[in-house]
Amino acid sequence: MPEIYAQTERLVWRASRLDDVDALHAIASEFDVVRQTSIWPWPADRDFTTSRCRPQPDLTGLDGVVTHAGEVIGTMGLDRGKMGYMFAPAHWGKGYATEMGRAAIAEAFARFDWPRLEACVFDDNPASGRVLEKLGFARVGPCEGPSAARGGVFPIINYVLPRPQA
Repeated sequence: MPEIYAQTERLVWRASRLDDVDALHAIASEFDVVRQTSIWPWPADRDFTTSRCRPQPDLTGLDGVVTHAGEVIGTMGLDRGKMGYMFAPAHWGKGYATEMGRAAIAEAFARFDWPRLEACVFDDNPASGRVLEKLGFARVGPCEGPSAARGGVFPIINYVLPRPQA
């Protein structure tokens, strides 16, 4: 049984497993999804997807799938204080990223001594920026970052969320 990182009323965030490959590959086969990530390739590469369903040996954090009623609807990861996520288009606009994001932030600050969390979004992805702002992240400035799916470097916006004061 994979480790459950966080659970909300509607969602479960858990470690990925190899039987998640088909569902995750379907999500990664949506260009509108992977174009907003830094590392996911286009066209979708099944070997890459499979690698994301195995334990990540250099991971210093938590990375896994988000499920709703047992169905894989996306991914969420926190590595070295950096947060990232992607969800299938059929599940956009339902508050899932915000809901699981809150739980993931609480889990990150409970498990790790990171002084803050960071996240980046491509500047043509305002919906993801709104999610981060709802989660309490503040914009700290623009820069550029890679998109494997788009095959280049593009403008991004950096966000930061300091550790809550005890």
